Amino acid sequence: MNISEEQINKLFELASMDKKEVSKITDKDISEALIKIERKIYSFTSGIKIDSMEDKRILIADDLELSIYQLSTVLKKIGIMPNVTRNKEEAKCELQKVHFDCVIVDLFMPDSSDGLELIEEVVKRRNETGHYCKIIVISGTDEAELIDECYEKGADFYIQKDKDWHAKLLKYLSTSFQKDNSIAFSRYIINNNIVSYVLKKLGSPKIFDLIVKNINSSIFSGIKNVLFDLKEITSFEPDNAYIFADVYKLCMENGGKFIIINTPPCVKEALSFAYLDDMIPYAASIEEAVHIINNSDNIDNNQEETIQLN
Repeated sequence: MNISEEQINKLFELASMDKKEVSKITDKDISEALIKIERKIYSFTSGIKIDSMEDKRILIADDLELSIYQLSTVLKKIGIMPNVTRNKEEAKCELQKVHFDCVIVDLFMPDSSDGLELIEEVVKRRNETGHYCKIIVISGTDEAELIDECYEKGADFYIQKDKDWHAKLLKYLSTSFQKDNSIAFSRYIINNNIVSYVLKKLGSPKIFDLIVKNINSSIFSGIKNVLFDLKEITSFEPDNAYIFADVYKLCMENGGKFIIINTPPCVKEALSFAYLDDMIPYAASIEEAVHIINNSDNIDNNQEETIQLN
């Protein structure tokens, strides 16, 4: 990642690390700072219920690599791989090629006039195509006149970069794109190692593919343990039991656990029919599932320590 001295100082500030002379900073120092920032992002996003947005196309327009990294990390937590542009001209070019569902605009790129001009461009594309693209503006400024101007030009939401801006962004995306009748599942980040899916529909291969794709995104971002909460499932075809086998295999291959919560009789019967009921553990609650995973991790860590001592 190519970042300036100013961004390096900001990086260490965000990571709550002591600043060093730029000449003495190593790649290891930068990696450590990025890891600490990502853990902070997890702390902001844990406990936020996010509906699946795999099909949403989001464009980031920001001229700072550190901000792009943070935004991309937050979006990947909910399964979105955003398009990234680093100035208003690149963003305008992307807008001509893709019908985005949302554009996240850094107001100062490097001047506020750049962000305001990009807002106008998105509004122009809305009118030309009839496709409504939401505009989220993110900036460190609290200048009331500038914020008002963003809204006047067509912005849907303004987020000031305070300590919980990550949570504000995710909450807005989740609520603004929510369509209760079409939601197949909700994704709930328990911690930086466990994600829970509240499944609402399990009736088609398309939904299965969407779920597996989302889980792959979770595993890619380091969340290897998966919970399926089936409290809303009332019917299930035995022939579809393969979805559970696929998720179980995916988690096992990546060193994680797969646990089913609130399992209805129809699913238990299907898993028994497919000889999977003895392989996949059940739990009565999220708390119980987390306890199972934590105990398993502790056992694995103790075994590793014993092997090293021997």
